[in-house]
Amino acid sequence: MRRLGHSDIEVSSLSLGTVALGMAYGITPKDEQAQGGTGGMRPPTLAEATRLVHQAIAGGINHIDTARGYGDAEQVLGHALKGKRAEVVLTTKASCFGPDGTVLRGEALRQQVEQSLTTSLGLLGTDHVDVLMLHSAPVEVFADGEAMEILKQFKSRGLTRLVGASTYGTEAPQQAIAQGAEVLQVAFNILDQTLVDEVLPLAAAQGVGMVIRSVYLKGALTPRAEDLPVHLAPLKAQARAVAAYGAGLQPPVRLAELALRFVLSHPLLSTALIGVRNEAELAVALAAASQPALPPEVMDRLAAFRWDSPLLNPGVWELP
Repeated sequence: MRRLGHSDIEVSSLSLGTVALGMAYGITPKDEQAQGGTGGMRPPTLAEATRLVHQAIAGGINHIDTARGYGDAEQVLGHALKGKRAEVVLTTKASCFGPDGTVLRGEALRQQVEQSLTTSLGLLGTDHVDVLMLHSAPVEVFADGEAMEILKQFKSRGLTRLVGASTYGTEAPQQAIAQGAEVLQVAFNILDQTLVDEVLPLAAAQGVGMVIRSVYLKGALTPRAEDLPVHLAPLKAQARAVAAYGAGLQPPVRLAELALRFVLSHPLLSTALIGVRNEAELAVALAAASQPALPPEVMDRLAAFRWDSPLLNPGVWELP
C-alpha cells in the first residue's frame, strides 16, 4: 500500500479505472471494425463488470476511480460495491463545464458540483466518497482562485475526505496545487513524460497524491496498437519501438507489462489507474504489478522514449 499524498489514506499501487465499464471506450478492435463497429470497445455486461470489480478487490486493488461523465459506470459500481464499500477508496469526478461548454466558476461551479455529487452518491449507494475531483479541469477554472475552496465545502460537510482535480498539460496541475489540491489525476506513460520536469517534483514537495491515468495511452501501449488506423501511424511506430525494446530485454517484457511497470517503478507516483474489460486483462495487470521495480538502467532507457507530439492526447485521434 502507498499513502495518498499527505493524507492517512492508503491505496494499492494499482487502481481500477471504470470508464470502460460504463461506456464504449478505447481502440475498436479490427474484427469489430470489419463488422462496422465504431466508437471503441464495448463495455462488459453488468454481471461481467460486477465480477471484474470483485476480482480486482480480491486481487488487492482497493482504489476505484469513476466519474459522473463515465456513462453507466457509477450505476455499475453501485451494484458491484453492495456490501463492499468499506473495502475500497472511492474517487468520483464532477464536470466544471456548463451545457454550452463554458468553464464554470464561483456559485455556478458550486451548484453544478453539488448536483453532480448528489447524483453520484445516489448511484454509488454511499453517503460519501473518499476523493472528489473536478473532471478534466482546465486552467480557466482556477482563474479566480476559488476552485479548490469550493470543493472543500463538500469536505467540511463530510461528503468527501480529499479534494483535487484531473488535469491536462502542465499549467493546470500547477494551478491546482497552488490552490490546495490534495490529489491530482494526470496522464503519464512511457511516451508522455512531460510532467517529470516540473509537476511531479512540485507535487511531491507539496505532499499531493498523484493518481496516474493513461498508463497504456488508451490502448496504444498494448497489443491493440496494431488496431490503430492509418492516420495514427506515427503513434503506432512509437509503440512498436517500445515493444521491440521490451522484447529484447532478458527476460523479454511485453509492451503492456513494460508500460505498467514503468509507471509503478517511478518514485514520485502514488497509484496507477488501469482500465480492464475482462478477467484475463486484470490477471495480466496484477501479475505485472507483482514484479519488482524496473532496474535503473531500464528506466533510463525508457525515459529516452519520451515523445513530444499532439497524438499523446487521445482527444485528437478522431477515431470513428
